[in-house]
Amino acid sequence: MLHFRDISLTKRILTTNFLMVFIPALLLFLAGAVLLGTLRLAGTARQNDLAALFPTQGPALSLQYALNELRYTADQKGVHRQDFAAPIAILENAGATVVIANKEETIYATPGTNAAAMAEQALPPADLERRGPMWQRGMHQHGGMHHGMMQGGQDTPPMPERERPQDDAAEQLLWTQHGLYFSYTSPTTGTTVRAAGDLPFLAQARLKQGPQKHLLEGLLLLTVGSAILLIVLLGVYLSRLLSRQILEPLAELRAAAARIRAGDLETPLPPMGKDEMGEACRDFDTMRAELQASRDQKAQYDARRKELIAGISHDLATPLTLLKGYADGLLTGLAATAEKRQQYVQRIYGAACTLERLVNNLRSFSRLEMGRMPLHPEPVDLSAYFADYTAETAPMLQERGLLITLQDTAENSRVNIDRDAFARVVDNILGNAIKYKKDAQVAMELSLRNAADRLQLTFADHGPGVPEAALPHLFELFYRTDAARTDTRQGSGLGLAICHEIITGLGGTIAASTTPGGGLTLTINLPLADASAAQKEGTL
Repeated sequence: MLHFRDISLTKRILTTNFLMVFIPALLLFLAGAVLLGTLRLAGTARQNDLAALFPTQGPALSLQYALNELRYTADQKGVHRQDFAAPIAILENAGATVVIANKEETIYATPGTNAAAMAEQALPPADLERRGPMWQRGMHQHGGMHHGMMQGGQDTPPMPERERPQDDAAEQLLWTQHGLYFSYTSPTTGTTVRAAGDLPFLAQARLKQGPQKHLLEGLLLLTVGSAILLIVLLGVYLSRLLSRQILEPLAELRAAAARIRAGDLETPLPPMGKDEMGEACRDFDTMRAELQASRDQKAQYDARRKELIAGISHDLATPLTLLKGYADGLLTGLAATAEKRQQYVQRIYGAACTLERLVNNLRSFSRLEMGRMPLHPEPVDLSAYFADYTAETAPMLQERGLLITLQDTAENSRVNIDRDAFARVVDNILGNAIKYKKDAQVAMELSLRNAADRLQLTFADHGPGVPEAALPHLFELFYRTDAARTDTRQGSGLGLAICHEIITGLGGTIAASTTPGGGLTLTINLPLADASAAQKEGTL
């Protein structure tokens, strides 16, 4: 299942920024759509009520502009019926009747209207006084109608005006909750314009007592306030969410770095997501694990190095003591007979060989440490190699207590080896069999066979073998099964480690197992020369 923290950090930042802009815009759009839909679907009567709440907007303002347009057009000379069409349409659509006439004719009359009677009609002053303070009557100068309609003590903005001749014009306008009456006679052209209809404006008491305006304003404020609050809360939530996804892994990294600085390499980082921060944390934890493995390896290496030094010191002390003792016996004449002197010389030679072996192992160890053991592989037929080897060395090995037999079933035994290095591997394996034998003689079976594209070489002795738990460690540097080092004939623990490095450098593998019936079996697998590219030169 894909979690938010698994999304790329770049995509998360882009998505968060988009949501912080898109969602507030969507909320405002929905709020506006709801209000607009409410106004459109509420019906004409409801729209009139709403418009009444804001008399300077909507139908009221349109009617005022229409009346002003009629008055302006009436002042123009040479006008025709079509010049009055636009304001007439506005008034008639609102439900008013319109009559326009001059001294000669009736220019226009709303169908069904008694034009003559309406053209001569005028509201008496008594009726005007009865209609209340909303009645406006007066002389308008400087080319425009300038009037104020008192609505609960507040003046509405004056209607726009157009330039006209500076003549006085008789004008009557009554617009209350009972309806609209408008009369205007142009002093310039003599054209009379009258409009009347059941178009209630707004009662003063209704302005003071009606709750609709305050309700609508409160609804608008609530909508805007809610949108702002949602925008703020959404921005805070998305910011906290994104910062938590970034800051929490950083805090874990800082804590892990502090633990590493204190020497704790064992505590892993908790599981992280699959984004960039998660990858960085996993890389950091991989580095921690590698540091831990390196530290553990170094600790093990140091411990075995100390063991090697202690063992080499012990092994060097024994042949040096022998050399000193036998040489002193020759110098002081303790070996009085020729036979005795010959025996001392042989023991001195054996101690010198032991010293040489120890020095060679130390040199090999130094080369392994620095990676400077060169290999020069060349194609060699191991069937012919071991046939010659066993024929030449079998008698000598038998004298040392090793009975070796060769079983060769390989059809292809041509491999790439360094002859000197490979001879050292064979000598180490056979020497260990002789060194660790418990009886006077020990048998070893050497076999060759093909396994896929490799040649498998097996050395199986029937000696005392090694404990099962020690098998995985035989090829480690400095490892010895004799931890007490009571037998000085046992080597420094480098022999099989050097064999492992040589075989690995030749592209092969070496493994240890228990010989059926008792003993140790070492199995070497080398790539065939015909099945892989010949290794011209390698370096351990």
